[in-house]
This record gives sequence, structure tokens and C-alpha cells, in this order.
Amino acid sequence: KLYQEHGVKAIAIDSKTPATERQQDIDAFKKGDIQVLVNVDIFSEGFDCPDVEFVQLARPTLSLAKYLQMVGRGLRVAKGKKNCVIIDNVGLYRVFGLPSQVWNWNAMFEGKLKVGKKKGTPKEREFFLMNEEQDDIQIHPDSEMMMVMSHEELLQTIQYREFVDSKGEFAIIKLPDGKMTVVNRQGEQVLEPGDYYDMKLLNGNILFYRPRRKEVCYYDLLAKAVIDDGTNVAEAPHVVNIKGWEFIEYNDIFMSRTQEEFSLPYRPSQYDFLNYGYYMIFRFRPSATGCQVWYHYEGSEGKMRMSYEDSRNVCFLRNDYEHVYWLCAVLYGEHIVVMDSKQDYYLVDSNLKKTYIGCNSPKNENEDLNFVMPRLGKKYYHEAMLQKKKMEASEMLLLHEKSEAGHVELYQAGKKWGVKVDGRVIVPPLYHSIAQPVGAYCAFEQVPRHWGVMTLKGKVIVDAKYEKVEIRDNGIAVVTGITGKTQTINLK
Repeated sequence: KLYQEHGVKAIAIDSKTPATERQQDIDAFKKGDIQVLVNVDIFSEGFDCPDVEFVQLARPTLSLAKYLQMVGRGLRVAKGKKNCVIIDNVGLYRVFGLPSQVWNWNAMFEGKLKVGKKKGTPKEREFFLMNEEQDDIQIHPDSEMMMVMSHEELLQTIQYREFVDSKGEFAIIKLPDGKMTVVNRQGEQVLEPGDYYDMKLLNGNILFYRPRRKEVCYYDLLAKAVIDDGTNVAEAPHVVNIKGWEFIEYNDIFMSRTQEEFSLPYRPSQYDFLNYGYYMIFRFRPSATGCQVWYHYEGSEGKMRMSYEDSRNVCFLRNDYEHVYWLCAVLYGEHIVVMDSKQDYYLVDSNLKKTYIGCNSPKNENEDLNFVMPRLGKKYYHEAMLQKKKMEASEMLLLHEKSEAGHVELYQAGKKWGVKVDGRVIVPPLYHSIAQPVGAYCAFEQVPRHWGVMTLKGKVIVDAKYEKVEIRDNGIAVVTGITGKTQTINLK
């Protein structure tokens, strides 16, 4: 009706439309007498009209196959057709990515990938989103339409679709001029295109290729660095995992996966490393020339001193395939200070944000660690102490609320559950199930697989719409929706 009011020839077809009338409408649409054909799950598949140039998605789905069938109505090649416009009113591109995405069908069919408006982990997101920017797009419910990707941008992303081989995060492709290269899932080239004689993806994101007929090259695709090349290279390198960190073993040498080459002096074991999640350290016998070591001394209230010895701790940062660092200091609140090969110092937080703070040849006070480190030490010490006091106050509040509640008892009447406190009914038997209280809260199941959270006084503070609810002692609830998306809710 809205299309018709704007002068567009449009009709609607649903399951109740007579077969004869439906066929007449389809024929009129194919001839161009009707411009827009609105349907409810009628033409998702098996509809043969390749010159469709416009598809509007107005229904949600969690089926990848259904999504591709719907957009596929407009993606077929036809004479005189240059492009197709897709308007996605329900945000399916945020669930599955764009139609040009490279799909991991096995993982999808085996149920290993859960879909939702935002993926819970990078491992789940990487198969669906073409690039990280799509996941960061903020859409206000009342905003105007926005461009996700133009026709020209789409052509740019699919120009590498003649695959020679693919494995994991990378694919070998052939360019229009016949040269071969390797691209990642974002379509970015990670190797200079060339007339290679042979090319193959090995396990662990290692590339084997022959730049010349008799030469062999091994290349680390993550670090974007050559492992070895020439006419006398040894057997293929392989990736070794130590405490969740990857190293490359080649010719009995263990080396880091970084552009800056760092070889370990001997075959390491897990006991040679200390893993702190976002960084890992390896204690090296020769110290790093010029890397200062700063530490908090007992009873200092955040004050720091510089050691007279240089650092011996080699530091690797998670997902940093470029640099090897030396550990300078460990600060309060999950912050460290590291020095790179240029003797520049960086403050690194647990989110791997790096901030330049100084160097060994400072030009002013703001780059001099003798001034910078004491300030940073006191700043993060006081922030950590303030956070600790907040947590202690929160724990005391929860204990108080629990003591005020009295003796809590879950009871059943028929097939429904309720809550009694000191023998008095506080919550009548309304719920399919109620979990044991945690602090001043308890999870309840209103109907099967629809969980929420209420206080011990019966006040619902989280609606029953989650597949799973876990209440923690600190007043935090971790809830999981039907799409598998997990989020954290502060119950206070």
C-alpha cells in the first residue's frame, strides 16, 4: 500500500492468493508491468527471474541458507543488468555478513557456529563478518537509512574470488592478470603478487611457495615475514603451541611469530614462560641493553624505584605479530610498561592499548622515565585501591541484603514454584522453576527456557527472556539469549 501511494506499481502475494492469480501476477512482474512484488516467504527459493535489481528484506531469520536464498533472488547475472540494490530493514547483514562473504559451511551445518546480532567471540564472528567495521556500525532505531557497502566497494571485495586453495584464515587466489597472491578474510593481500610456480597453504597459517622453479620459500602469513627461502631450505616449519602462545619450530630453532625475528636459545618448555593472558614473558639470560626496570617497593603506596639492572624478561603481546618487547614494569590495575627495539617505552593495558610514554634519550620531562614512572605508579595504585574499596562495599551490601531477607525456602505447589521467607509466602507459586538464591537474588524460569532474575522480596529486575542465567556472588548476572549471545548485567 505504501508503494502504491507513492506511484509505484506494487502488489502483494501470500499463501492465500489463488494459484492462477499468483501466476498472472508473476508474469506481469517479469514483463515489467508490476514493479514491486511483495511476498511472505513465497519467493525465497525457486523463483526464476534473473533481472531482479532490487531486494528488500523485511523479515528476520537465523537461517544462513534462508538469508542467502532471499538475497540470491537479486544476485543473478542478466543481460543489461549492472547491479542490485539490497535494503536490509532487519539487520541480517549484521548477523551473517554481506552476501559476498566466504562461508564456512561445514561449521555452520555441524552447529559449531551460533548466530546473533553480535558474535560472542572473535572465533564465532570471523566466519560471518567481512570486516570488523561492520560490527562497529551503530544504528539508532529512528535514524535514516545508511550505506553499508556501495556497489563499487562490493566489486572491490569480490575481485579475488578465483580461489586456488584456502585454509583457515587465508586463501590463495589468482588475479585477472594471471598472477597469484594470498588474501585474508577481509580481502587484503598479505603477499606480493607474482608468477609463482607453486603455492600451498600449510597448517598453522604457514605458506609454501616457489618464486622460481628450483627455489622454495616458507612464509609466516600472520607475521608477514619470510621464515626461509633459497635452494637449500630444510623440511617445512611447523607451529608449536606453548601455554596458548604460538612459536615456529624450524631447523631445530624456535622463533617467535613476529616480524622482528627473535629466536629462543634452546628448546623451551611451558615452565620457561609466564602467561598473564594479554602478555607472556620469557626470562632471557642476557639482559636487554638499556631496558630500565621499575618496581613498587613495600609500603610505598604506589611509589616506584628504578633497578640498577637491565631487564631480562622478553615480553610478547597477544595478537602483536610485529614486535618483540622487553618488560620494564608491572603496574597496578593490569597495566605493564614495555620497551621496543627502538628503546621507546609504552604503557599497555589488558585491552592491548599501547600508549607511548617515553624513551632512553628524552627530549623533555614528559619523555623521561624518571618523571613518568613515579606518576604512573601512583596513579594506578590509587585507582586500584579505589576499585578495591568499591568491591568491598558492594560485598558488604550484598551480605546485609541477604541477612535482612531471613531464611529463604523454595516451595512447590502443583507444578509451580514460589519463595517463602521465614515461613511466610513472599512469591506465590507462579514459576516453572526457581534456582537456589545467590546473595539477595535468585533466577526464575517463567516458562521453559525463559529465565529472569528477581530479588528475594519477589521484585523482578531482569525479565524472563533468556535461555540461561548465572548469578555471581558480586551481584553480577551473566545471561545468554536464544541466539547464544552472552552479556553481563549489574543487578545492583
